[in-house]
Amino acid sequence: MTRNRALKWTLPCLVSAALRLFSQPLDVFDHSPETYLGADACAACHAEQFAKQSASGHALSLHPTADHPAAASFAPSQPLVRTGGATYSYRADEGGLRVEITAQGQRIESGLEWAFGAGEQAVTFVGQVDEGRYVEHHFSYYAASGALGTTPGHRNAPARGAENALGVYYETFGPQPSIMRCFQCHSTGPLALGEGFSLRPHEPGVRCEACHGPGQRHVEAVASGQMAQASAAIRNPARLAGDELLDSCGQCHRPPASSGQVIDWSDPWNVRHQPVYLSRSACAQPGGQPLACMRCHDPHGPLSAEEARDNRRCLECHEGRVPPAPVCRQASDRACSACHMPPVRPQDELRFTNHWIGIYDPDNPLRPLDASGTPPR
Repeated sequence: MTRNRALKWTLPCLVSAALRLFSQPLDVFDHSPETYLGADACAACHAEQFAKQSASGHALSLHPTADHPAAASFAPSQPLVRTGGATYSYRADEGGLRVEITAQGQRIESGLEWAFGAGEQAVTFVGQVDEGRYVEHHFSYYAASGALGTTPGHRNAPARGAENALGVYYETFGPQPSIMRCFQCHSTGPLALGEGFSLRPHEPGVRCEACHGPGQRHVEAVASGQMAQASAAIRNPARLAGDELLDSCGQCHRPPASSGQVIDWSDPWNVRHQPVYLSRSACAQPGGQPLACMRCHDPHGPLSAEEARDNRRCLECHEGRVPPAPVCRQASDRACSACHMPPVRPQDELRFTNHWIGIYDPDNPLRPLDASGTPPR
């Protein structure tokens, strides 16, 4: 890779940084004698669940860029020109996606070897810049347009040279190992360090052991006929109470807000943090019904918006004892979620479902109305 400037990392610096990493609470490397076996090992006994889960957005959430199902659409045939004149030229190769950038008299070329996202909405590209840094590329692929556009969170402002135009940089071993968190939530099992201090996921995508834990002891107990030990050796999220499940899913989707935490409910980007919003719903509040993720979502299957399924879940509580309002009965051919969990579009290409279940003003899909007809604070 050529570039105008690069951080000069020495081995002692990297060792020191790695030691700081191991002292942090984020457990991204394998500190346990238990072994992650991979989803294929689960398929031997759980073929139906394996087949369904393999087609889910979770399973497809991380790929080497060259292996992504949408890879053929990633490299535009013509250069992209960013505000301010920075020019991006792309080509696909066996290593994934490469981009050449010229801006303000500078030129760099970089590889984008990782594709984050199943592609149902978007795919963001990440590459290693040098032994101490990764970059989140300025452009992402959007399924709605079938083209590249500015990555969420990036400003489409004029770039300060070609290196700045490449994207947002993250220190691999920095005090806040954000890029490791990205890999950890989009893969299964512990990370490893490869050549040049590259991050190597144990298994790309969110597969069986991401939720059920390492499977070696479970498989060994099954093989020896010790079924009680086998059950105890594997996690089963279905056994969790509603608030515990929100916390579990929230490890990657953001957990419910803790006491004193301030959340900007007017920011449409926050709607993508489903546990945060679902925990605000009366359905999930203390004293209400223990509504949590798996009441509506099949944990092994692709995300479904089947209207009949959604309505049945709502009517389990709202039929008879707490009947729907007359206006709901008049709109019985629509999904309950169409009104009570409105879609939010933080930008044209993306759509998130608001999980703060409530009664909404049609002009404000971000926060529901309270009993007085005003949005809650």
